[in-house]
Amino acid sequence: MRAGVATVAGGPAAYLSVGGGGVPVLLLHGFAGDRLTWQFNLSALSSRRRAIAVDLPGHGGSTPDVGSGLVSDFAPWLVEFLDGLELPRVHLVGHSMGGYVARELARLAPERVASLTMLSSAGLGTPFDLGFLRRAMAPADVAEGCVCAERLFAGPSPLIPRFGEVLHAQGADPVRRAGLERIVERSFAAHADGGPPVDWSAYPMPIQVLWGREDRIIPMPPADRLPPAAPYRVFDKAGHLPHIEAASPVTAAIRGFLDSCDAARSGPSDPLS
Repeated sequence: MRAGVATVAGGPAAYLSVGGGGVPVLLLHGFAGDRLTWQFNLSALSSRRRAIAVDLPGHGGSTPDVGSGLVSDFAPWLVEFLDGLELPRVHLVGHSMGGYVARELARLAPERVASLTMLSSAGLGTPFDLGFLRRAMAPADVAEGCVCAERLFAGPSPLIPRFGEVLHAQGADPVRRAGLERIVERSFAAHADGGPPVDWSAYPMPIQVLWGREDRIIPMPPADRLPPAAPYRVFDKAGHLPHIEAASPVTAAIRGFLDSCDAARSGPSDPLS
């Protein structure tokens, strides 16, 4: 596994990369997360392709500059990131806010997106817990950070203390906190009730949707909010972090979908692979 920093006009982009060959998969984390949230998935996803996890603006080791705070503005930043890594086309996998960003990138540059996987995704027109976002971005202490972290999981987890520490550390950094606050107020506060449905006709690539049955942050969306005919899998005993809580079956679902998309397109002879 290799850590790198790409030069992007909007500021540096920190990422992890593992594997090679095939059409790469780009993994986008959720709000207040970072590229390390994919640590349970990266190796398995790289068995047939390069797997890349990038920190979005305002998160991890990437630029603290979130611009307007609109999630849609992260899409052109990601296009520059792909250009910098000389990646003409990728599979996209986005979790929570990262799913929202992935969808915006797929809408902006559909020719760059081989497939779209949305995992417990924001931006699908379903209500979410705005109060949780505001609390999680600035917990008063580690104990409150742990309380916030508990809501991400379906049940007890040894990872909760570490998540609580990270949430508190981010909130204690005034620059990071300001960026997260801007994202919440510009991208989420106006649509906590769900917002308008998505026009799926603008997305020509294959799409799948994955969710944790016990998600307490973004409830499972009703069928009429999902892309028509898209695979929709729900994982039991998983909350808002199914790629961590149910890492093996979720990773298998992603791998199977990416492999089927590659095979349907043109297989290993694809000139863009």
